[in-house]
Amino acid sequence: MSDTIYDVVIIGSGLGGLQCGAILSRHGYKVCVLEKNSKFGGTLQGFNSHGCRFGTGMHYIGSLDKGQVIDKIFRYLGIREKLHMQRMDPKGFDVFGIGGKEYSYPIGMEAFREQLHSYFPNETVAISKYLQEMEQTTGEVDLYNLRPLKNIMPGNSRSLNTGVFKLLRSLTPNQELQNVLGALNFEYAGEKDKTPFYTHALINKHFIDSAWKFVDGSEQLTNLLVGKIREAGGKIIQKEKVTEILHKDNLLTGVKTAGGQMYRAKHIISNIHPALTVGMLDKSLLRPSYRKRMLHLESTISAFSLHLSLKENSFRYRNHNYHFYERPDVWYTSYYSEENWPEFFYLFVPKVSTSDEYAACVSIHTYMKFEEVARWQDLPLKRRGEEYETWKAAKAEKLLDLVTQQFPELKGNVTGINISTPLTFRDYIGTPDGGIYGTMKDYHHQLESYVGTKTRIPNLYFTGQNVNLHGALGVSMSSLLTCGEFIGLNKLIREVNEA
Repeated sequence: MSDTIYDVVIIGSGLGGLQCGAILSRHGYKVCVLEKNSKFGGTLQGFNSHGCRFGTGMHYIGSLDKGQVIDKIFRYLGIREKLHMQRMDPKGFDVFGIGGKEYSYPIGMEAFREQLHSYFPNETVAISKYLQEMEQTTGEVDLYNLRPLKNIMPGNSRSLNTGVFKLLRSLTPNQELQNVLGALNFEYAGEKDKTPFYTHALINKHFIDSAWKFVDGSEQLTNLLVGKIREAGGKIIQKEKVTEILHKDNLLTGVKTAGGQMYRAKHIISNIHPALTVGMLDKSLLRPSYRKRMLHLESTISAFSLHLSLKENSFRYRNHNYHFYERPDVWYTSYYSEENWPEFFYLFVPKVSTSDEYAACVSIHTYMKFEEVARWQDLPLKRRGEEYETWKAAKAEKLLDLVTQQFPELKGNVTGINISTPLTFRDYIGTPDGGIYGTMKDYHHQLESYVGTKTRIPNLYFTGQNVNLHGALGVSMSSLLTCGEFIGLNKLIREVNEA
């Protein structure tokens, strides 16, 4: 065991862990971030395949226009001006094919309103009510608006205790409009009977306010944050998988890694899944009911992804995302079946600095349940056998067939394919069953699905996509909440606004 006693050891180097490390080290805390993988960044990390550089998860982010919430947080962290980004098509950053018809989401709330009116000229009342509900919900969340904190969640509990699908149906009987309003739900794996309107409202507004792509990959965000931590004297170490959280009496004293190394600390922040965190703690430290709840948190659904390398000048670059729903029903998680798979895909075209006209690579994602790969879950990474590889190839062919029906120019122009399954997401992101957006929020059981920043162990904290909300927005908000326990949240909010 080293003689060094860190003020804070952070388990996991996803966006939440990196942001906490950067904020706390900036404030003079002696920080050490430990990452089990060879690369930092969680869903920010990328990989090379068939001559292309692909991202694993965070394809685009919102609220990055000057003065918006992510812009302010990134400026405070000292990284905004160094990020190489492209603002997405203002006339339609996301395009949706729903049951044979196409719709788009433009950037800006007024443009969004006008677009909805053009699609549904007889639904102005319902559209106005929807926009009012979204503005009211997001307007009540102090942290989202970077105001001195009164409400972490909206003051009106209706948005937390009402499902988004239920609310949309209450606004209009027009199912086509309901679908268009709910069409962005791939960004939160929405479920008809579970997802609260709160989740929908924050994520939709986050992207409608402005949508941006990383140019040459999201790893630049990782590298900038790692640099900030090290500049401030913090340590960040890869290939150090934490296997045990140490304690004395009721306080944590450090962590032990798979290699036997021990890191002593006054505080522990976990940026990994709560179930994995609880599994590393002595059972005596937590109430059995809390422990059981953390171990049995429901995850969002997992994914199956294709990363395609393309022949030169064969597929034009698109500065928007494309979501395809075969049925006139955008709530795919609620009617998902292995038998009819796939009935949905999300197509993302990475932006590279070397070309504006054509794409060299494309990523395609759809949902998949972990149960479909469970029979291979105990086999070692990259050595799961011929049956698994044959199954992956068959699934890839089936998904690619659906995609090429919508984008026939892809046919015959794919030069390489990399395939990710729920096991890939489990192994590289660290969620127990490959859930792509952390834990599922259920408006029927808000308390049961809630993960707070603080625990009953005085020096253990959570951060990341399982706290409050996922994605760049949710994780950035959770990082402020977690660091606010050390610095004072309202003080931190003031600093962000003054940066």
